Amino acid sequence: MGQPVGSVASRKSKNPLVRGVLFVLGLICLALIPLSYLPGIPTFDLVLLAAFFFSMSSDRMHGWMVNHKYFGKIINGYREHGLTLRMKWVAAVGITGSIAISAFFLVDNSILRTIMGVVLIYAVWFVFSRPTRAKDAVVGEAQALS
Repeated sequence: MGQPVGSVASRKSKNPLVRGVLFVLGLICLALIPLSYLPGIPTFDLVLLAAFFFSMSSDRMHGWMVNHKYFGKIINGYREHGLTLRMKWVAAVGITGSIAISAFFLVDNSILRTIMGVVLIYAVWFVFSRPTRAKDAVVGEAQALS
């Protein structure tokens, strides 16, 4: 079958400037994780984004995140099992809501609205194209986190 969902197959950028920008983006995501305990700010997204940015910029930071006591469980749970159907629907509603609000209330350009619509369709397709995690994997992960 190949590699698990979201596995890193040496996709680190060769350009040092790009690696630097990706590293800083990873640090920003990592710095925002403590704020994720506030309502509406998801921990899952920030952890996966930070791991993604580090996977493309720093083997050391990516390894630290994957092997971290807390972050590692989130990353490996996603890689091995994918997303639950509930996670997919929450993501789809959040993406649709934020893009719809932006398109109708903040943007007055029809070309930009069209681009936003295309991005919306791609983002929702991407979320639902990820593997769906079985219910027993969710229960097992919840027990491992506690």
